[in-house]
Amino acid sequence: MEVKEIYNELSSFLCNQDDALKELVWNISQNAKLDKPKNILLVGEFGSGKTTMVNFTAQMMDIPIANVSNFCVNGNLDLSVFYNAFAKLYLDNEREGCKGIVLIQDMRNCFLYGGFSALSSIITAGSFVYNNFIFDLSDTMFIGEIDNNGLEDCFVAKPVYTLENMDEALLEDNIQDELDCLVMDLADDLENNDFSMENYNKKIRKLIRRAFLSIECNKTFNKKIFMNVMQMEDICKALNSPISELQIYKDDLCEDYIASPNFIYSVAGHIKESAVGLHDLDEAVREVARFDSKRKLKVYKKDSLLRF
Repeated sequence: MEVKEIYNELSSFLCNQDDALKELVWNISQNAKLDKPKNILLVGEFGSGKTTMVNFTAQMMDIPIANVSNFCVNGNLDLSVFYNAFAKLYLDNEREGCKGIVLIQDMRNCFLYGGFSALSSIITAGSFVYNNFIFDLSDTMFIGEIDNNGLEDCFVAKPVYTLENMDEALLEDNIQDELDCLVMDLADDLENNDFSMENYNKKIRKLIRRAFLSIECNKTFNKKIFMNVMQMEDICKALNSPISELQIYKDDLCEDYIASPNFIYSVAGHIKESAVGLHDLDEAVREVARFDSKRKLKVYKKDSLLRF
């Protein structure tokens, strides 16, 4: 399929992130023409569809993909998680390299707790050695996901520099040493009963922002794509999409009810207020259905276990 055809088909059911999808499809398609793939950072709200968008794009383009999550704990990377991802790509390529996409979830934690420099080293090394096994990563594309809820001022697309933050314009190679010093200062403050949460939050937010804008981050991830903020209309469209997880409730909820605008809008409202976005779909559906059932609406099918 041509790139435009792939985009048009994907946009028909990923309807609320048109700009981000266009950028993602184009960049992934261009990587096939490059000697070394360029890596991408996807930034957006938790539950805005980042993972779904990447997985479906890879599927449509017939590109092997491996997902990495829960890899960063207190600034330390679990290398076995990366080993498993590279091993999957290796097998998908019939033991001839690791061509494909590694989707790195939870990257927010790398910036919050340190560990980005270690992750950057893995991505830019070109190979990965673990348990006496060497993976060639010269054809591997890395796509990182960052959930920016509550940290929108840290993960920014185009920073505006003023006299107050002019130091950010002088991008550094990396700031891992500063992060380490901050952790040590925090330990000293706690020991001396001189800890201020407000001051700590200001310092850590500044360091996260500087790490995201650093030369190291820009070298590791050549492209940063920002998701649109989910509005009620976008959530309703996502719920009505043929790939929406709402489809799994069709065996439990009456057809007229699950397709009704009132139900869709109520579920969308619950999701809009949730801190985890579309990841809260199950709780939203159950809560709305329970409420409507008490109003004597015809909600559940006869044999549905959700009614009990």
